[in-house]
Amino acid sequence: MKEKIKKIPIVGKILLNIKAHSVFRNDRRFFLKNFINGKRDSSSIEYDMLLEIHKLEKGMACKTLRPFGTKKVEKIILLIKEYEKKGFAQMKSFAYNLAISSLVEYKNIYDTNGWTDKEEYKIVLEFLNVNRNYKKLSVGAQDIFYKNIKDDLNIDYDKFIRSRHSVRNFSSKKLKKEDIKKAVLMSIHTPSACNRQMCKIYYITDNNKKIVEKYAQGLSLFDLSNANYFIITFDVSSFYFIGERSQGWFNAGLMAMNFVNALHSLSIGSCFVQFANSYKEEKIIKENLNIPCSERIAVIIAAGYYDTLSRVPYSTRKEIQEVFRER
Repeated sequence: MKEKIKKIPIVGKILLNIKAHSVFRNDRRFFLKNFINGKRDSSSIEYDMLLEIHKLEKGMACKTLRPFGTKKVEKIILLIKEYEKKGFAQMKSFAYNLAISSLVEYKNIYDTNGWTDKEEYKIVLEFLNVNRNYKKLSVGAQDIFYKNIKDDLNIDYDKFIRSRHSVRNFSSKKLKKEDIKKAVLMSIHTPSACNRQMCKIYYITDNNKKIVEKYAQGLSLFDLSNANYFIITFDVSSFYFIGERSQGWFNAGLMAMNFVNALHSLSIGSCFVQFANSYKEEKIIKENLNIPCSERIAVIIAAGYYDTLSRVPYSTRKEIQEVFRER
């Protein structure tokens, strides 16, 4: 009887609306629970640092330099002190190291330009005079000369892009750890919102493949015997305000595309597996794979070395006039 009632068009529409509202409500709750919004744990302070460092770097990248960044260096110093006070500095995180490195570079710029009488310089100098154990990282600005990158551009990128297809069968050859790392290292250069680098790539080991295969949707046409899985996530705790609610999907999409292109360059085929799971299923997957609760799963990628032959759909693309617009 219940199934017959569900098939009544108006009832089906009402049930679909209820389900949709539930999904969007969960998304809303998740974002509100996990975005920074005053939280002061190690992760939120680190993302705070990365945002302020990026703002400072943009000042360092100006073609015509002038005294700059007073409020930004003051904010970075406050964040470092807060981080240290809470005992997080013992972790010597990337953000902590980069924050101190940015202040050192800021001081060097002021030294070079003779701005040592400025109040902001004295503030930074006083802070740096306290000995801190940190790893110096490259930060600031760099000059890119076209003549130096010209040879790097001499590739047939159109041919490379066209040669990649979504494949669902893979060679039995085991993925080399060095190839996986190469692909990840290439993907790390993906742009991210204010350089917060909130995306992660999880390689699913043989012990955990069954978890992915149990919940991932759309694997029915895959040869699962040789499939490897990667999960791309983004950390909602990196975001500052409601307007950034969709940034994660955008940033994860950029990284995912760079990642599969990097895999392709290493003779590794891949296919995006759309993550259309319920909030409950996502939670189960994250718990089983020990993925932090503040992260969202954006997409699953099935991959493996190319087999001798892969049969794929044509997937004919639209004509340019259907896609490109001038306004």
